[in-house]
Amino acid sequence: MGIIYFADGTVGSFNKTGATAESVGSLTTGGTGLNQASGIEAGQAFPGKTAIAAVIMAQADGAATACYSYGYFLGPDGKIMCPVQGGSQIATTGVPALAHNVVMSPGVTLQGCFDTVTDGPSLVSLSVVCTDRTSDVFFVKAVADTKTSLVNKDNSSIGQALTGKRISSVVASAASTYGLNEDGAGVGFLYVESAEGQLKAAYPASVGGLFNAPIPYQSGFGVVIDQNDTLSVMGTT
Repeated sequence: MGIIYFADGTVGSFNKTGATAESVGSLTTGGTGLNQASGIEAGQAFPGKTAIAAVIMAQADGAATACYSYGYFLGPDGKIMCPVQGGSQIATTGVPALAHNVVMSPGVTLQGCFDTVTDGPSLVSLSVVCTDRTSDVFFVKAVADTKTSLVNKDNSSIGQALTGKRISSVVASAASTYGLNEDGAGVGFLYVESAEGQLKAAYPASVGGLFNAPIPYQSGFGVVIDQNDTLSVMGTT
């Protein structure tokens, strides 16, 4: 489910029923009993309006295991315009402000992905906002005690996708019940390394469903991404 607030006071309700875990999908207008046409993409439903806040919530039927992984506004050109924060429907309160405003137009869509919380290797992601407002999302299914690279929807590494960009803020999520390094045999955060293996950034990840607010942004510390930089994770058993 999704909620978008617009600068003129308009509010939009969005959902996607029957979503598949670990797969990103489009949320369209919807909600039983609301005076709102259903099944319309965000940009088509609210053309010309400026989105200022949004949230995505994951909900399983009869279970508390659905976990927000990542979300974003996708432009008509196929580029990510801005991440959208989120959590689980049963534990999330509040609709956070976007990292920057997003103007709706036909072709703009609200995209979201969820996973099932598990005690073991899970889907992890890092949503990135740069100082020039370039945005991207990197993700991978973590492997127990094995260094694994995160890539974006176009299968590009962080170095390939964001060469020369300076990271302003990030949202880091992991659907692992007890964290990324429960057994002490890996690394308990997502991390950026240079081509020489030098640690450039470390971002702790939150479970997107086991607290009372959307996963917060954390500082990107102004890290500048070089072409051969990598973003990695180690899972746990």
